[in-house]
Amino acid sequence: MKQIPKLMKPAKYILATFLSLSLLGLVSSCDSVLDEQPYSQLSDAQFWKTNADAESGVSAIYDAMQKTYNSKYYAWGEFRADNFVASATPSADGLELLTNSLSAANSGTLRWNNFYLIIARANIAIEKIPQIPGYNKQLLAEAHAIRAYAYFHAIRVWGDVPLFTEAITGLDQEILKPKTKASEILNNVILPDIEKAEQLMVQTVNPFRFSKASLYAFQGEVFMYLKDFTKAKAALTRLVGLNAFSLATTRDVWAKMFLNDPGQGGKFMTGPELIFSIKYSVTEDSDRSGIYSVFFAGLPTYYISPALETRWLAEFPVDSLGWVTRYPTFVPKTKGPDGKPIYGDWRYLESREAGREIGLARLAKYTKTNISPSFDDSNIHVFRYANSLLLLGEAENQLGNSAKAIEYVNQVRTARQLPLAKATDYTTKAAVENLILNERQLELIGEGVRWWDLRRTGKAVEVMGPINGQTEAKLLFPIFDKHLIDNPLLTQTTGY
Repeated sequence: MKQIPKLMKPAKYILATFLSLSLLGLVSSCDSVLDEQPYSQLSDAQFWKTNADAESGVSAIYDAMQKTYNSKYYAWGEFRADNFVASATPSADGLELLTNSLSAANSGTLRWNNFYLIIARANIAIEKIPQIPGYNKQLLAEAHAIRAYAYFHAIRVWGDVPLFTEAITGLDQEILKPKTKASEILNNVILPDIEKAEQLMVQTVNPFRFSKASLYAFQGEVFMYLKDFTKAKAALTRLVGLNAFSLATTRDVWAKMFLNDPGQGGKFMTGPELIFSIKYSVTEDSDRSGIYSVFFAGLPTYYISPALETRWLAEFPVDSLGWVTRYPTFVPKTKGPDGKPIYGDWRYLESREAGREIGLARLAKYTKTNISPSFDDSNIHVFRYANSLLLLGEAENQLGNSAKAIEYVNQVRTARQLPLAKATDYTTKAAVENLILNERQLELIGEGVRWWDLRRTGKAVEVMGPINGQTEAKLLFPIFDKHLIDNPLLTQTTGY
């Protein structure tokens, strides 16, 4: 399958984009960089002549995704929710996320320089690729899809943000802009980009680039956010209809979708459920993932929530007496070396640090030993089949099809060799919604989605209020204070 080429190949193009963003005040600038303006203009004139140029240009957009999402993917989607609590050694930035005390000085969470690098590179590709004779439609589709994905993150994180849709290649262009309303960005950029990408998309599946499969998964998330459940169902049904993915049905296969640990056999991170991941490689580029540093650092900031662990164990006991008491007729299929059943949920057993008391365990889904973050080439799984199936179940429930919704939950539970949910136990739409959200929390812990689940379903204040005082006024993130200084047209997020 086609992989991303070495991402820093189009050096002149990348320098041009960097210079443009320096002028925007969106990345750190310095005199030595700004002195290179003629090089930037020369670069743009000589590039984007062939599909090989377009391939390098689009690869540079994926490179910007690597830079942007390495740890922010989890800061934005994971740590404001109820999956984790503070350790005894939390970082200041991490503690702000957990305690709902975000300050505008939290650079590790809020700085958006690399985020706008994605936008800038996508804008140039969208403008330039159609000018290439016989241009590759797949590459243009990917540029539209990535721009939509980036702006979708932006409006969920900050709400209203500056909008750039044109390539910035010169000093004569408008480079400081006020915020545009999130609804306008959604209707005028995100949805049209998604539609355009679908029209152009050629490739059905690619684990490390946007394809029809990942576009359908993305559409499902966008339409669920919009509460257009009919369109969400249609998009996710198209994904299922590709027959390109299946659920992991053994503990080993499930674990290897996430595992990147030299002490446990090295980097696996493959499996039948992985639709699209942001790829990292120590041999191909200099960017590193943030997974080791945020989840399994030597002095960790986050431990798995004891409340979550307690509920998980109550649902799926790991001792034989507890299991047989709760599920007297269900014998686990997974056996230990002694041939006896292994009780519990293997997702729990593989996701938490072994040998630690409840409330003192790190997330061990990706690595189970301490490894230097400088060697971290763990991929970030953006779209996974189980995620999409459970989201499809949520759409069905909202459309009044609760029995079908429970079927999707049970598809996942069957694959994980767990007892099935009984429809007679969930007789209201609200009860089925909570069933799905709980299943998603167990299945997707550490995958950067729990906060978005709470936001999408309107449960963020209900769930997090008793934990950290979360209010409606602070559901969005503040804008980094230095961005406000660099761009006087910006205003701080309401509530901060």
